[in-house]
Amino acid sequence: MINAVALALALALVTLSAPAIASPDAVTPEVATANVWLEQLDAKSWNESWKGTGKLFQSNLTQEQWSKTAQAVRDPFGVVISRHILGVTKTTTLPGAPDGEYGVLTYSAVFTNKASAVETVVLIRDGEQWKIVGYFIR
Repeated sequence: MINAVALALALALVTLSAPAIASPDAVTPEVATANVWLEQLDAKSWNESWKGTGKLFQSNLTQEQWSKTAQAVRDPFGVVISRHILGVTKTTTLPGAPDGEYGVLTYSAVFTNKASAVETVVLIRDGEQWKIVGYFIR
């Protein structure tokens, strides 16, 4: 089961009308961060991926809880075959979350056990870095 806060953030974000949409082809710092983080999930490096999450994520999900949750959610999909970014949305507000600089990235992915999936990665700027605060796959 995905953490309720992370899931609520991701679900709310999917329907958000955000003020700024960046080109999905641009490899911005938030896209680079999300790509590395997704590679950690693909490699089943659950503990390492938890370290790349922000305080909002970590305050709601311990490293052990994340490891169990991520494995339970990702394993049924199988190995990732391909993934490409569909869009990048930037916003300063999200329902149920503190104001901040957020990036909402959506990806189209193909897995061995799921021919068509959409992944949503939510990041927040933390100083000069971007941190993951939500992940949703459908």
